[in-house]
Amino acid sequence: MAFSLARSVARRGWLLALVVAFAAGGCTSSTTSCPAGQTACGGSCVDLTTDPLHCGACNITCDAGAGCSAGICACPPDKPVSCALSCVNVQTDPANCGECGHSCGLGTCSSAACTCDAPSPPIVLCPNGDPTRDTCVNTDSSGSNCGACGNVCIAGEVCSSSTCVCNPPRALCAEGASTVCADLTSDPKHCGSCTTACAAGQVCSSGTCQQACAAGFTLCGTTCVNLQTDPANCGSCNRSCTLGQSCSAGICQAACTTLTCGGTCCQAPIAGNACCGTACPYQHKNFVGTSAEQTYYDCNPPFVWTLGTAQTAARAWAPGGNQITPTLSCPTVGGSLCLVWQKPILAPDIGCAVFCYSGPFAGAATVTTDYTCPCPTQQRIDWY
Repeated sequence: MAFSLARSVARRGWLLALVVAFAAGGCTSSTTSCPAGQTACGGSCVDLTTDPLHCGACNITCDAGAGCSAGICACPPDKPVSCALSCVNVQTDPANCGECGHSCGLGTCSSAACTCDAPSPPIVLCPNGDPTRDTCVNTDSSGSNCGACGNVCIAGEVCSSSTCVCNPPRALCAEGASTVCADLTSDPKHCGSCTTACAAGQVCSSGTCQQACAAGFTLCGTTCVNLQTDPANCGSCNRSCTLGQSCSAGICQAACTTLTCGGTCCQAPIAGNACCGTACPYQHKNFVGTSAEQTYYDCNPPFVWTLGTAQTAARAWAPGGNQITPTLSCPTVGGSLCLVWQKPILAPDIGCAVFCYSGPFAGAATVTTDYTCPCPTQQRIDWY
């Protein structure tokens, strides 16, 4: 995320002052002493010439099944090819037959070619978008090869007994010169039946034409509600929040009028660091907001990054968001561990943030206004 030069300079000065203050308080550091031929990696002594988790350098991890020799990762002779971070044999691997990513589906791989265990219908060998990457499919149930190779079912259809049929509650309805699988419960062109169309300004709900709701509201039964804030319809119709909860951004959550410390709602008045018990909460900030820095509190001192601190920073950025994965590696091989956090699916705006909490990128973050969720590209302090 881009910052102005003045703000970046001011932040560096503030961070430096904080580090000096911590040093003045008596913080000490220690290093790991290792015997000759070994190197300290994350507090452990390892041999960089043979350790597959630290091959050639700390945190350089070899592919699954690979070994480390003279500081270089290498797959074994029986599985000589690297595919998706694993060593495989493309001569026999049904998931990587002949080349990485070529799946034999229901078949097996022999001499780098797919063969079907049951070569007669309904299990047949069909091209998979490329004649050189054929795969074994069941034409009785394959939506892309229904009854025969290349016979693709239309949207809303499923393949059953080698025939494309609409998946209930959808029905095959005429629409101009073509046919579609229409959802009779919600399609305003085919509401309740193929021939019933709703009037302008109406929507189809439960197979009945009803008056449409204003922008930002959804029809639940016969009432227009705001799924973002209605505790009786929070996130979806008829999803009620429990007693003491409120509905925010379509998520039921406990109401907290002061601040949250380590997942606990702290009650006012708050005297210094007495909220969570002994010496906390510590106040932190992340600098990944779109309009302002977010402040959050937990029981970890500044510059101590863990999965828990990454989750706390993520919640400050997007309360009610969703943790997609806590173990993304940035970069993919030997990188920092990072948390991927998305804004709620029903939020007014979408976004994804990646908070790194270990390795060289610890403290770095990146934010997007879509769900691409890229890794940080700079080793910098975006949260503390």
